[in-house]
Amino acid sequence: MMKVLSFFLFVGFTSGAFSAVDAKKIQLLKDPNGKNIQINNNDTVHLDRFHQMFKMDARTPGLQAMLKRNAFKHKQKAVPILIKVMKESKYPVQNRWHATMFLAQIMGSKSAPFIAKFTDHPHWMMRVASLKALLGLKQKDYVGVYSKSLTDPSLIVRVQALDNISQMKLDKLAPNVWSMMYDQSNYTGQKGARKRTSIVKSIIRTVGDLKYVQAKKPLAKLIQKPKYQDLIEDLDYSLEKITGEVSPNSVDQRRKFWQKMALNSTLRKM
Repeated sequence: MMKVLSFFLFVGFTSGAFSAVDAKKIQLLKDPNGKNIQINNNDTVHLDRFHQMFKMDARTPGLQAMLKRNAFKHKQKAVPILIKVMKESKYPVQNRWHATMFLAQIMGSKSAPFIAKFTDHPHWMMRVASLKALLGLKQKDYVGVYSKSLTDPSLIVRVQALDNISQMKLDKLAPNVWSMMYDQSNYTGQKGARKRTSIVKSIIRTVGDLKYVQAKKPLAKLIQKPKYQDLIEDLDYSLEKITGEVSPNSVDQRRKFWQKMALNSTLRKM
């Protein structure tokens, strides 16, 4: 996981530019009120310097702070530059990440349709940036985008999609989240000797956050099995969220508690 995080911090981007985006939507972002944004000669000089900053090595000390300071200094005047950086592969991908976040913060919900398109970007970091920006904007309407991202080839993108769904309480996606427990891409190794990846804990906790009742019985069964010992805290967390009950502290008592709870639930149905 540390290797992945290191890659997340330092990797460059060499793949082709992202596909063209609707020109009308871009123009709306540049000029949201239908009025010309006046840029004088002084603005031009400062905006050009701002643009050049995005070409710098993303590991340059203090670069992120400089980018942020200039983005919010120029605000809407900076939007065309932010869009350009997001779309073109010649800029370091970490800087393109920052451009995405700045655009969301400057333009708010108006930028959501444009940003959402980047969940289809070839580079996983831009897909994560898109999801994270949509979460920051509290965009609950992009259910299809989040659902698709749950099966993204990148583990980090899938984790971010779970975070979006959990934090925005998108209950209708609970079945999609639960199905991830059976998705082999969330496990490693050959058939018969597969091991869980770190995302399984996030899946279990998200199911609990969404209070997905259909998962109660399967979770209660899993918590009884010794091979799921490493997931005890996560399973217990979700069962408490789903049932509203508070389990005992010791592991053995928890198992008995949830076993009894599952049995009582089955008897009531009979």
